[in-house]
Amino acid sequence: MDTWDSIADILFYLAPALLVFGMAYLMIKKFLDTNQRVKMIELKMSLQKELIPMRMQAFERAVLYLERISPNNLLIRVYEPGLSSGEFHRELLNTIRSEYEHNVTQQVYMSNSSWAAVRQGRDELVKVINMAAERSGPNAPGAELSKHVFQIMMDEENFPVQKAIDQVKSEAYSLF
Repeated sequence: MDTWDSIADILFYLAPALLVFGMAYLMIKKFLDTNQRVKMIELKMSLQKELIPMRMQAFERAVLYLERISPNNLLIRVYEPGLSSGEFHRELLNTIRSEYEHNVTQQVYMSNSSWAAVRQGRDELVKVINMAAERSGPNAPGAELSKHVFQIMMDEENFPVQKAIDQVKSEAYSLF
């Protein structure tokens, strides 16, 4: 009986200590979990604070790229008197390609759908330029190529470069 009394005495003194330890453990765990959640929220907010300006800059650069390759701007900027249609065609495609390569990293900050719209706008413009080059022939004056590009654009109701600009602007506005 003496051993049972000793065990009962130990349990009598140990039970409150275990209860206090359990409650302290639960309170500390809850505090640490809450603290961790607060720090994660602060980290996300800090990251967002830094990321939004970078995303806005990417949208700005994408729109600038699209504006630079829009036929109204591109044809005037690249054209040089005396270029044949074939030479002008090559210059236009090289300019579009180099502008794209210069801005390709902006896709990191944009949604897949917006970057796909940028690529589609570029691809559709290249198709238009290629069609215009076929119509004008390689030895025609470069101005003839420009004329055919504008004729094809007139036939389009909603030109893909403008659709891409609208898509990028829409995503940029959605940040706010």
